[in-house]
This record gives sequence, C-alpha cells and structure tokens, in this order.
Amino acid sequence: MAEWNRHRIERLYRAGEKGEADHAGPGATLLRLIRDEPLHDRTILDVGCGSGRLTFALAKDAGRMIGIDRSHEAIERARQRAAALRLDRVTFHCLDAEAMNYRDLGPISLVVANLCMSNEIIRRAGAALSPGDLIVFAAFHLDQWKESGRVSRYAYGEGQVETALSEAGFKQIYLGVEREVLSLATLDEGLSYLEASGMSGKWKADGRWEGFLTYLQSGGRELTVSARVMVKARRR
Repeated sequence: MAEWNRHRIERLYRAGEKGEADHAGPGATLLRLIRDEPLHDRTILDVGCGSGRLTFALAKDAGRMIGIDRSHEAIERARQRAAALRLDRVTFHCLDAEAMNYRDLGPISLVVANLCMSNEIIRRAGAALSPGDLIVFAAFHLDQWKESGRVSRYAYGEGQVETALSEAGFKQIYLGVEREVLSLATLDEGLSYLEASGMSGKWKADGRWEGFLTYLQSGGRELTVSARVMVKARRR
C-alpha cells in the first residue's frame, strides 16, 4: 500500500450545531491540490459538478471549465450563474459521468470532482486523458457516518482507491484521508445533531437512524461527520 497522509480532527458537539451542508463544499486540501498545477492553459472537467461550486471556484484560474451532472435542475442553476457572471469559458452539460465518453467534450487535461466518484468515473477519466494529465478528487471514505452501520456505495477505502487508480492507468501523487469526529456527551446530543442538520428524516427513511440509535444506546459517543479520501494522480 502507498504512503497515505492522515489527518483527524476531534471536537465537542455544540448545541444546535448543523453539519452535513457545512461539509459539502470543496475543502482546502482539494483546492490546494488542484491549484498547485498551472491551470491557465488547461481544460478542466468537473465531474458531478452539481450547481457548480467547484467549477466556479476554479473558473478564474482555468483556461476552460466544463461541468457535467445528471441533474437538470442543478445544471440549469449553474448555467444561469455562469451567464450572470459572464463566464464565457465555462460551460455546463447535463450528462451521466458513468455512461459517456469524456473525449466527446473535446480535449481535456485535468479531471476534478468533489464527492462524486466511482471506479467507472476513474476508468473513463483514464481513457480520456493523455500521459501526464491529472485527476484530482475528494471522495467519501468508508468511515463517513460509520456509526450508522451503513456505508455509501460511493465511499472508498484506501486499498480500493489504489486499485482503481492503478487499473485505470494512473500513478498516485498524493493520497490522503481527512476525518472530523464529533464527540457527544449524551445520547440526546447525537439525536439533536441529526435533527439540527436536517438529516433525521433521510436517516429514518433509509434505515441509518435505527443503526445510529442502536450505536448510541450501546454507549457510542462519537460521530464521524466528515471522512474524505483526497487524491491526486497522473496518467501514466
């Protein structure tokens, strides 16, 4: 296994604290890994761009930005914002990142993504990029919300990332895992956090609420509110 950079933040729960939305944007590490490269002459593809948070963060630095997402609503919001900002080098397309040929978008030299990643996306990026080109992304780690007893199908462990990159023809430049763990004094604090974050309804619907409640009732007093795999790799 390659050398991984590991960072863990532990903090106490504060009453009424909200959470999930606060962790949705591109973090400092992801932006640094991308901006460490000269971007002014690159065409950058933002995979699973949503309404364009990462796309717009990079727009002023990049030669050209292309954002793709399956959500018509998100793409329309992104297009409206790009038009309002008069960004003529930024385009958005409603496309499925796991079903399309990235070469159809024209030459690209950097693929980026924030919390939208799969083996199929990595494979398609590897097929579209030339030797020396880059992929940089943040993905969910297996530890994200692990206290609920459920793992997202989009989450990765370290070994899984390494295998996917190698099979797609990439050589790792940076591999990291960043965790943020909330310490809870009582069972009620854990439930209050979910309520304040607006996640309780979703967790009750998909079964995670019951798993988390069981964890709290058995004495568990931590919640991994953020766990990210951070990757930068070059096409061989």
